[in-house]
Amino acid sequence: MEGTATGRISVGVGPIGWVNDDLREWGAETPGTQVMDEIGAAGFAGTEMSYKYPQDPSELRQTLAARGLVLSAAYRWTNLANPRRLEEEIAATKRHIDFCRTAGARYAIVAEGYRSQHWDLEGERPRRQPLEEEHWKSLIEGLHACGRYARERGITLVFHPHGGTGVESEAEIDRLMALTDPELIGLCPDTGHIFYGGGDPAAVFRRHAGRIRYVHAKDVRPEVLARVRAEGLTFKQAVMANVFCTPGTGCLDFRAIFAPLLATGFSGWIVVEAEQDPVRYPALEVSRAARAYIREVTGA
Repeated sequence: MEGTATGRISVGVGPIGWVNDDLREWGAETPGTQVMDEIGAAGFAGTEMSYKYPQDPSELRQTLAARGLVLSAAYRWTNLANPRRLEEEIAATKRHIDFCRTAGARYAIVAEGYRSQHWDLEGERPRRQPLEEEHWKSLIEGLHACGRYARERGITLVFHPHGGTGVESEAEIDRLMALTDPELIGLCPDTGHIFYGGGDPAAVFRRHAGRIRYVHAKDVRPEVLARVRAEGLTFKQAVMANVFCTPGTGCLDFRAIFAPLLATGFSGWIVVEAEQDPVRYPALEVSRAARAYIREVTGA
């Protein structure tokens, strides 16, 4: 695309297309070494963390480097919005930040699981519950504490709004951005999750392009999403129905989504994600096609 500072964009892919941390039956037999080898073969510069990778951050860094890869970030579910767990969750998130730093990543990703369908430490629920005032207060306090810790260590902390959680909708994303210090907390929008939550990814990118530090790029199968809504499926059930797919294979307009971001001279990571069944959708094949599509759309 003309007039964009694409030379500074790094493009990675999440291992979730090969092996899924939440649905471990997907890719259960695939070794982490194969995942890393195929990520490199598909033309990506980096990967996020997986349970199949070395868990020691120094070993992980060396293992990736041997394949010409880096860790773009690691992801953590927090329950910072639960005031009863705030102190322990801040401590755990600081350890997460330390892991990212030692492993060579410049970013640490967090998403909030309190009152969500699947990631609330107090148990699962059939539907997400909105965060109330006390929960927002606790979440923001925790994010700022962790954001200060990250900044002191040269790490950018980014927040990932997520389907099936208390920070899912456009209004909730807007509220989080309004309440957080832009010097401490960046935004990691997930194109697929925004659309899944009823939002317009392009509108979110237009409003918050200056806060976006890191991107998860996934597409959506509209016919599956229609079924998810008609049947009231949970987020995990939606994933198992293959509601998500790699960029360029669903209904999202990535040129419109990325245009405001590219206009800012974005210099972070665009990371392809597609939590879909790797048997039906072979990860190397679909990820290689997604890499070509991201290059076509962004020039990166």
